[in-house]
Amino acid sequence: MSYQRYVSDNGQAYAILMDRTNALAVNASATATPAALPTITVPRNIKPRYAIFSDTSGNIKRKVVLLTAADVAALVADKNFTPPEEAAPVRITFIKGEEIRLPRLLDTGRTN
Repeated sequence: MSYQRYVSDNGQAYAILMDRTNALAVNASATATPAALPTITVPRNIKPRYAIFSDTSGNIKRKVVLLTAADVAALVADKNFTPPEEAAPVRITFIKGEEIRLPRLLDTGRTN
């Protein structure tokens, strides 16, 4: 596990803890030892964009965060990698974009 630099859709940079081998295999922007990490982590109301990779049997699945929009654009339909603890390669099956959850707005009954 290592911290990587995640850039949200609005351009804000955050530090995110993720599996280093999966990050390096999928993200072109990932580095083994990022030099300048942001001091804040991804807020709880932001769900980072990610890709799901699975093998042909569906038994092995990996959810890998996509660190930048450029990493999403660089993915190809036949992208695959072999996780270090597995013998079979996994290939991309699903991409999910970033989600921002907004708090519920309630009427407090106040006039001001």
